[in-house]
Amino acid sequence: MNYRQSGILCLIILPFLHVSTLAAEEADSTRRDWLRETEVAIEASGTASKGDFAPLWLTANRYGMSSVRPFSAYLRASIGRDITHDAARDWRIGYGLDVAITAGHERRGILQQYYVEGAWRNIRLTIGAKQQPLEILNPELGSGEMSLGINARPVPQVRLDIDWFSFPGTKGWWKWRLFGSYGWKTDGPWQESWVEEGKHYTRHSLYHEKALYWKFGRPDIFPLTYEFGLRMATEFGGDFYNYSRTGSYLHGARNLKAYWQALTEQGFDETDGHNPNVAGNTVGSYIMQLCYHGSRWQARAYWERFFEDHSMLTVQYGIRDMLIGGEVTVPKNPFLTSVVLEFMSSTDQSGAVFHDPTNNIPEKVAGRDNYYNHNLFSGWQNYGQTFGNPFFTSPLYNAAFGEDHNLNFYNNRIKAWHFALAGDPSPEWHWRAKASFTRNWGTYYVPFDEIRHQQYFMAEATYRPRWATGWQASLGVGLDHGDLIGNSVGTQLTIRKSLTLKK
Repeated sequence: MNYRQSGILCLIILPFLHVSTLAAEEADSTRRDWLRETEVAIEASGTASKGDFAPLWLTANRYGMSSVRPFSAYLRASIGRDITHDAARDWRIGYGLDVAITAGHERRGILQQYYVEGAWRNIRLTIGAKQQPLEILNPELGSGEMSLGINARPVPQVRLDIDWFSFPGTKGWWKWRLFGSYGWKTDGPWQESWVEEGKHYTRHSLYHEKALYWKFGRPDIFPLTYEFGLRMATEFGGDFYNYSRTGSYLHGARNLKAYWQALTEQGFDETDGHNPNVAGNTVGSYIMQLCYHGSRWQARAYWERFFEDHSMLTVQYGIRDMLIGGEVTVPKNPFLTSVVLEFMSSTDQSGAVFHDPTNNIPEKVAGRDNYYNHNLFSGWQNYGQTFGNPFFTSPLYNAAFGEDHNLNFYNNRIKAWHFALAGDPSPEWHWRAKASFTRNWGTYYVPFDEIRHQQYFMAEATYRPRWATGWQASLGVGLDHGDLIGNSVGTQLTIRKSLTLKK
């Protein structure tokens, strides 16, 4: 973040804090200390592996607070207040600061989270970089959502959420939820320092996100609910270096028109030529889930259909690429708590054929979507880790393909099965295990000579001793096997101490 962006962020935050303070004091006759329920935490983690990379499930889906290198460690300190502590009030406030010093990572120091948020009833405004939760998948057991997961570091942004509200006249049977944000990516300087000379990278990119969800049903009356949503994200603006073989430079628009085009999915890039598409790098997902809310059993089935452009936004080319899964929460017992099973496919990508209309062939055929890649932007990644599902091999692994320090995705055509379990033998102990089996074709443009197979395994136990309040320790063991990113075995130890301030 440069000085200009920091100044703008401060000018936005300070008035908001002042207004929130006044409103909260009016809403609550009791003077409140905003340090109440603030959590202070220190966390240390170390990973040691044998192989070219650390096992995938010891590093993936940790909001980018991990390293793919065989040996790595970090010391992390955070202070924050969860906005849910004010759940009983109309006006609520939360904030957080989260920093780390690392070894064996791509950066020596990491400013992971820095945000403030305020809410009135079901409307919430968040300013800064905050780790947002997954929309449908279990963050502990799921493989990762395809468009926006928890695999990469959070992007600083100004985000407005309108939480679930009942559509008028439906008495809670039909609820809506929506959110939108604008932000800016901070990994431009890292991209410039990380890529090899002459390779493509992007700086000063802007970011936009939006979603609309519907929920049908009332579990207090009938145990089934159905949820449907559309979520989209766009990277736009930006300065593009070496975006073609000629070493060219291009400046992307960052004016009000560019913001409007990102919101409405309009415009075009200068490199589109005679066949304009849409400005920026856009991805999205249709999401559905059906939930059973039993008194002892809980179960749900979920489905995510990923798309990268208009050809897959509709069903023109069929529904072939998706993530489909289910989760069951069993009645309380000392052995097993949750079971997750998922299947993901991304091999179709609108088909293998692509061409723009010509005088001889006026019909346009939209295939080869090339998921997570873009001709201008440096892929759907942040600091080298994919925003989406980690089965899409992140650029930090590109040495496995002989393309070290290149930000392209060289493996985006995948079929994968994923299985995970978790249990709570006692209030002090928790465990989880994952097993994933993938087949990988590379990309349409650079296919592998043969299908590459890769398996990922992980088992982890967490201990929260009653005699040491606020302490917890987790020990994980990971194993990767296959000819995609190679074989590796490793362990990871994480120790955390937290303290909650109560007044």
